[in-house]
Amino acid sequence: MEFPTQYHEATRDKAIRGDVHLFEALAGGEDHDVMADHCLSDDAAANTRRLWHDYLLQFDVRSAILTVTLPGTRRQRHSFLIGFDQMRGDPTATRHLLVMMQDIWGRIGAQPVHHFQFSGALFRAAAGPIDAHVDSPLHNGIAIQMKRDGKDIRALFFRQDGEAHFSDRDAASLQLITPLLAESATGVAQLAQQSQRSAMLEGMFDRVSMAMALLSADAQPLFLNSAATSLVEQRKWLIRAADGAIFAADPRQAKQLRESIRRAATASPDAPVEDVFRLDCRDGEWRLAYVISAKSRTGENMTRCAMVIIMGPGKVDAPTSLLEALGLLPSEQRFLGHFLKSSSLCTAAEGCGLSEETARTYLKRVRAKLGVHRQMELAGLISGLVLPLNAADGSARLGQ
Repeated sequence: MEFPTQYHEATRDKAIRGDVHLFEALAGGEDHDVMADHCLSDDAAANTRRLWHDYLLQFDVRSAILTVTLPGTRRQRHSFLIGFDQMRGDPTATRHLLVMMQDIWGRIGAQPVHHFQFSGALFRAAAGPIDAHVDSPLHNGIAIQMKRDGKDIRALFFRQDGEAHFSDRDAASLQLITPLLAESATGVAQLAQQSQRSAMLEGMFDRVSMAMALLSADAQPLFLNSAATSLVEQRKWLIRAADGAIFAADPRQAKQLRESIRRAATASPDAPVEDVFRLDCRDGEWRLAYVISAKSRTGENMTRCAMVIIMGPGKVDAPTSLLEALGLLPSEQRFLGHFLKSSSLCTAAEGCGLSEETARTYLKRVRAKLGVHRQMELAGLISGLVLPLNAADGSARLGQ
């Protein structure tokens, strides 16, 4: 099969017109992860590409595109590019290349092995517009597709102009290599997905102002959110030992907390541990610490650990949306803000420019709407309703 020089121009236009929906169109409603340009494809992906690129050179293969479709109801499809370093980091060029790849497979059909030739302009088209009427040398390619363990595997291997056609022996060797290549690519894709999920979880935990830590049975940290990390750095309630273990800063509480962590991390599923401790520091402040049995699953493996949650002081700054939902008028909201931070009704009245009599009227209306009768009840209600979130900022990794 020979692809005409004009082929790349029509494909390039199609790619540009559908650029926003390219992945959706290519995948046919499935998930399509391009590992060559995945932001989480770190050293593992780079080393895998380099290893296979060097190995394929013994067959004079200069570049390859591998696609693996995983079994399941959500048939995830991963594309892995080898030898396309000039396109790495360029999402548009990569997408154009995948459109071309899809068109090639549409022409080949279901043949397990197929030899073809293609214009050298084919790959340059992925990087941008070119003159379709300029003659370009033809390169040799071979397409291999198969099913292994429920996976649909497709591979395109390319040689440069002047290099020989793929022989039957080359084809047989590449048929043996392709499943191994697919296994490596799938492993890298799954590693990247796990890294992405971990980053998303870390971003979500960092939005919560409560300090949360996952610890092993010997109190070694498996995960600390930003609030827990800050507590450890303050060395007021939690400190880190020389071996990295986390324990209470107060020596009188350290042994008890450490024992609770050990029991929580080793508890049987039908008898989880739920302990509560008061953690003190030298300046008289204190925090409540909850130690809870937790577990995580990776495939068939179950890992047990202890989750430690350190409660911070209650908040009395309620967002406007919350107070509006409770039925408070803007003037009542302003008064409530001053009242919860003041030592007396008189001080609150002065702070918001009201007479004490008017402030007393506001207080009665607020209490009636919220169903409380005392200042402590009012503060406790607002504190319990405010979500324990950190302010969103540029460092938050939510949604990455």
